[in-house]
Amino acid sequence: MIHPGMRVRVTYIFHNCFLLDIGGRTLLFDCPDGKYLKRRAAEALSLGLGGRRVTAFVSHSHDDHFRQDLAVACAGAASADFVVSDDVAEMYPAAVPRGALVVEPDEAYSFSGLAIETLMSNDLGVAYLVEVNGVRVYFGGDLAAWVWETAAEAERTFAAEFFTRALERIARRPVDIAFTNVDRRLANLAGGPEFARTARPRLLVPMHAFGRTAWLKEVRPLLTAGGSDVFVYDKPGQTLELDLEPSENPT
Repeated sequence: MIHPGMRVRVTYIFHNCFLLDIGGRTLLFDCPDGKYLKRRAAEALSLGLGGRRVTAFVSHSHDDHFRQDLAVACAGAASADFVVSDDVAEMYPAAVPRGALVVEPDEAYSFSGLAIETLMSNDLGVAYLVEVNGVRVYFGGDLAAWVWETAAEAERTFAAEFFTRALERIARRPVDIAFTNVDRRLANLAGGPEFARTARPRLLVPMHAFGRTAWLKEVRPLLTAGGSDVFVYDKPGQTLELDLEPSENPT
């Protein structure tokens, strides 16, 4: 159960990389290769990790979501644990930090005081459902409704149905904070509005913008349709703070 007045802070770093500060600990999601982090983003990451108790999550091995020197990037933290997808361990075994939890799709784990569930992605790796201090967090990695207009009809159908099935699973239990892909290259915004209407998280954080964020303001109304607050950010290091109160009808 969420403790009354649970304070959380979300910090945008770049693309799908975010920090979530909650209950005295910091979750780092999908830190990309250093070539993606310009000065402002690198400084925001260093500042956000400095002196913190950190758990870093890697959803898959694409370099816009994973850096091979992740342990070095987290060196300024007071402590750091790592959760990495099995494709990372297979492709870059030397880059898996010592003591890391290597996860497979559609499994459940208890690690570093966190309850972690994984969902298979329709790209590479996994998406995460993480429970921390009574707060349920979804991080999508590259799981999305990748319905590309140039793809064959069978591919488009598979992508849409795969995402809908995953979303049904996510929506079975309330999600407090959701990081989900909202990609303007696709007419369906990679399923972002569908996620908002179905999962209805308290806070929805759109991602997968490759650093180009100005357009997020335009699609915000589509993401609030389910009643969620939406974090619309402009530049690396921007934060949103809010207090989460217990649900009136906890499940």
